[in-house]
Amino acid sequence: LHRQLDLCCVCFKPDAICDFSPEWAEVERFNHDPSWRNYEDGEADDLAERALAEIGGYDGWTEAPRRKHTYISAAKKVVEATAASSYRKLGRFQVMGLLQAARYYLIKGDIERAKSFGLNRAIFYAWAKRYARDRLTRGGFRSRAGRTQPSEVKAEQIGNETAYLSSNGWFIIGGTEQSPRDYDLQIARRIEAASIPYSEAWKAAIKYLEGFSRDVLLDQQRFYREAYLPVRDKFHTVVYRMSKMERQRTLDVH
Repeated sequence: LHRQLDLCCVCFKPDAICDFSPEWAEVERFNHDPSWRNYEDGEADDLAERALAEIGGYDGWTEAPRRKHTYISAAKKVVEATAASSYRKLGRFQVMGLLQAARYYLIKGDIERAKSFGLNRAIFYAWAKRYARDRLTRGGFRSRAGRTQPSEVKAEQIGNETAYLSSNGWFIIGGTEQSPRDYDLQIARRIEAASIPYSEAWKAAIKYLEGFSRDVLLDQQRFYREAYLPVRDKFHTVVYRMSKMERQRTLDVH
């Protein structure tokens, strides 16, 4: 089981990789193929080489040379999808992180801190769901954010909620800061892994949230209920629809 997400580890054969979906790892209906233990030597070598080429190597091997990380940029060339099915379903963790980042950006206008805030809130809600559900139903849960914090810890007010900052200026939870780099790795890269260009997902998130009043963006609970909940399991369709509309407008202009 994943420490932060409601997902588990599943195994499958290389010939099923093109059909893989994050839904396979959902705890209540996971898709695991025990026949992964049956293999031929070298059958996945080509896939491994392509994966290493894509991510630029793996820094975990002590004998391997250190490599520069390649981070996702809005300027990255987008390969246009030809059908809605090519936009695979996103995990709720990624949808929450993306929408919270877009929310912060619309309120504050700082893209780097928006990434930090997005990942911070995604982690917070994942923690609350896993560890606090029973206490919430009994009415005995009190948010850690409401407890007394050390005087040296900085805080920022985003509407009616308070989030804490590290000495580096990034948001922090559980003693760990969430940097823009962390967001790129845990949110943006995994959106790309679902065959959704991150630049399209970001534009769609901004466009989607612009349809809500500022009062909704500034209210933690209203944002969760009115903006996040309705699309948490289908945001990939929102991205596809908005991207299609944008492409059509471009064609109309030309």
